[in-house]
Amino acid sequence: MKIAISGSTGFIGKQLTNFLLQSGHEIILISRKDFTATDNQLAKLIISADVILNLAGSSVLCRWNQRNKQQILSSRIDTTRLLVDAVSKNAAVHLPEIFINASAIGIYQEAGIHDESSTAFNTDFLASVCNAWEKETAPLKLLNLRTCIVRTGIVLGTTGGSFAKMVPLFKFGLGGKIGSGKQSFSFIHIADYCRAILHLIENTQSSGIYNLVSPEPTTNESFTKILAGYLHRPAFFTVPEFALRLVYGQAAELLTKGVNVTPARLLNEGFQFNYPDISSTLLDLIHKD
Repeated sequence: MKIAISGSTGFIGKQLTNFLLQSGHEIILISRKDFTATDNQLAKLIISADVILNLAGSSVLCRWNQRNKQQILSSRIDTTRLLVDAVSKNAAVHLPEIFINASAIGIYQEAGIHDESSTAFNTDFLASVCNAWEKETAPLKLLNLRTCIVRTGIVLGTTGGSFAKMVPLFKFGLGGKIGSGKQSFSFIHIADYCRAILHLIENTQSSGIYNLVSPEPTTNESFTKILAGYLHRPAFFTVPEFALRLVYGQAAELLTKGVNVTPARLLNEGFQFNYPDISSTLLDLIHKD
């Protein structure tokens, strides 16, 4: 298949691109310049694509001032809208088989356990971004185009993301829980993330909302203890919430709060996780580090 990917330069995008190439697929890379080009360049670029994968979006872990909030929102809303418009322009000539759009589990409330049927959404900034982001795919329904929205948890891998930044600290004995450590930690191994995306592509019955998280979420405290144990290092430190607020302001909530999320729909479709819990996930990643 020809798979067009936006956001391919990020940690997840790079890993997914390599995985799909190794699986025998042809990749069409959508760059930032393609979103600003004129003369329907974006539509021309993706006209032969069988799959559209939209992962574009700037990092949310930064101080949420007015400028950064606008960048976080526009980097998701604008790219999704432009891709949907490009698909619509091409519809008379060629329609992809599936459009997969990224989102995040930050859409859910902190309380409770959430599968894809949950409508208990949060009302904070990140949840509002996710809501607006997902709504941009609505016009695809008029085209009868199979669409999947993937609400992704914390993706763990050795080549980027939060895990790659944490491991050196833990190796020096500087690791520790964040705040109380009781906050939920819904995660997914990068390998299972890539396999789940391929599952959605290949399973023609897959459509709608999917939570891309492992079936056994944990807590920040448990994650910290297991990681420190595998590295044979202490984890005595506690990162206080006030210190994170000094650095990140409101965005500190990304680290001090969490949501308990389950991948009910993937499991119901028979998808099997190679790394279903935090122990198997961290054991594999530590051996690869």
